[in-house]
Amino acid sequence: MPGLRFEEQPAIVESAPSRSDVACFVGFVARRETPVPGPVVEWLEHRGWLRRDDDRQPVVRYPHQDLAALLDLPVPLESWDQFDRLFAWDRRPLGDTGQSGTTYLGAAVRSFFAQGGRKCYVVRVGDPWPYPTDVDGRRALAAESQARLARLIPGYPTVLASEPAEQRSWRGMGHVLGLPDVAMLCLPDLPDLVATDPLPPAPLPPPLPLPEAWVECGTPAVVPGESPPTSSTAQGAGPSGAARLRAPRCDQAGYGQWARALNMAGQLIARHRREVQLIAALPLPQPGSPAERHLLGFLIDQGRGPLAHGLDASPTGLASAFLQLAFPWVGTAISASLPEQAEPPDGVLAGILAHNALEQGAFRSAAGRRLGDVHALLPRLDRAQLLERPLGSGNAASARALVERVTTLGETPDGLRLLSDVTTSLDESYRLAGVNRLVAILLREARRQGEGLVFETSGERLWAAVQDALNRLLLRLLQAGALRGRSPEEAFQVRCDRSTMTQNDLDNGRLVAQIQFDAAATVEEIAVVLAMDEGGQVSLASPGG
Repeated sequence: MPGLRFEEQPAIVESAPSRSDVACFVGFVARRETPVPGPVVEWLEHRGWLRRDDDRQPVVRYPHQDLAALLDLPVPLESWDQFDRLFAWDRRPLGDTGQSGTTYLGAAVRSFFAQGGRKCYVVRVGDPWPYPTDVDGRRALAAESQARLARLIPGYPTVLASEPAEQRSWRGMGHVLGLPDVAMLCLPDLPDLVATDPLPPAPLPPPLPLPEAWVECGTPAVVPGESPPTSSTAQGAGPSGAARLRAPRCDQAGYGQWARALNMAGQLIARHRREVQLIAALPLPQPGSPAERHLLGFLIDQGRGPLAHGLDASPTGLASAFLQLAFPWVGTAISASLPEQAEPPDGVLAGILAHNALEQGAFRSAAGRRLGDVHALLPRLDRAQLLERPLGSGNAASARALVERVTTLGETPDGLRLLSDVTTSLDESYRLAGVNRLVAILLREARRQGEGLVFETSGERLWAAVQDALNRLLLRLLQAGALRGRSPEEAFQVRCDRSTMTQNDLDNGRLVAQIQFDAAATVEEIAVVLAMDEGGQVSLASPGG
């Protein structure tokens, strides 16, 4: 039948709890006029987001959500095509010109799959706002940015509003509380939301000179051997539409707002989802600003900046094992219709880390991996910029170079590659991101064990079972190359007995296991304390960067 097309949506299969490659993207994108696939409806109903009305039709449980619009609902996706069918990623208005460009959320999701990612969740929190094409447009956006930031980070800018035990409170990034297989969280719209006044659009190239030729009156001039000129070729080929706009950039106030938002996001992860890595793009600095002259020096600011303080030490502190910052921005196939033809690098990094986890294990460093689908960097950083160390930083960790505090993409003799794979932690043991991912693997496995032991009576039999299960896991990690040592005794030690628990722990049904291991990527022994309460919930009781 003409015009009839069948699209089969496969059933949604629950992820293995030990996966370390699943990402969650939260942001702004329009919805296409397509029905929500049946498997997505079934999955949302199974997860408790939907109920059946009197007519047995699925409806949302909470008024801030919308099923047809897929508003503030987690949507599992296993391909770019699935995302493309559901979301209008290419329909962000370009001011009041009637034109449109790509959304940052759409670019991030495409880059995730292009780099080798296999599964992600998308949480749509609203439609994209028009690209500001002038100062007035950017200032109008700034007036609404706080409300939009609160959609991304519930409770912004004061107190986190998502709680693990209250599904109704899971909004925006709070959905990670109900997605146990998520290992990475990205907020691709964040740099745009905190940007300051835009720079003027890039000028068009000068017109191409046409050779002199005799033509009859009324006949368009045509260069021999070429097609008749169009409006674009007559004015000179060059970027148009959104690509002519300048990418969003931050001044000092914008960086402060960005750091406050990421601090709140990091606090939620550190308290409730410690096996999740927050991956964020560093905003581009305004030309001529201190951040442009020395980006890391600006972020350290002689011990006053966001990278000089932990999440708990300052409202804008960003030094944490749970956070990876990525820089510079990248040019990809889809970014051609983005301002300055560049996208934030968080989607690219998430895809690289997902591919790395699937191919050789999440605990291995992804540094050195090729940047597939990336053809340009903004800005291009030279060796001096990558390796220059800030002065007067106050401690040894803060005195590291940019490539040692920020996950950096760059040029090599062998093409564009990931130059470093690091967290922002001040603790040297957790600075290499692979170490934090290794701890996340331990935490996931411990949580899985805890769910199976929740009804067991606490005592020496249970303690021995937990210790044996953790020993087996660490032995597998040693055999996979995650740990350093010629024998299990050299590589790790697990204790779960009366010496690891206080009387208060025993009285409250709390089980505590202590793990010490030598990660292959570090030079120091790492100690981790896992605690399981009487409800079977496992948490990381020791500090983790």
